[in-house]
Amino acid sequence: MTRFKINHVAMVVPAIGPFLARTASVFGDFAQRGVIDNERQQVREHFLSDGATTIELLVPIGERSPVGSFLQRNPHGGLVHLALDVDQLDAALADLVAAGGKLVKKPVPDVAFGERRIAFVLLAGQLIEVIERGPDAQRTR
Repeated sequence: MTRFKINHVAMVVPAIGPFLARTASVFGDFAQRGVIDNERQQVREHFLSDGATTIELLVPIGERSPVGSFLQRNPHGGLVHLALDVDQLDAALADLVAAGGKLVKKPVPDVAFGERRIAFVLLAGQLIEVIERGPDAQRTR
């Protein structure tokens, strides 16, 4: 099986600024990367890190946003996926499908990760984002 490494944990929130204000006692000292309006994925993204772990905050933009229905069901937001880095995206997806996973979003380049390809798989009831590592094999955030 392909070697996986955790890249980030993603949370859907109703709005990034108010969420950060309400959770400043927890996330106030975390390093933050600027907000990305990701039109391809129809989400607004903001990454926070304590230096070891990264959290991605997601807000839907547009009516077809894949996280819009999650926020409708969970108005305060919540954890939505775990993202994993892999060296060989296609091989990793084949391994996940062979393990019983269902490919829910085919590989596409993503602006949040320097145009590296990402895909989404549903495995054991959990949504997993799989991110192809770059040539330097470092996480881009």
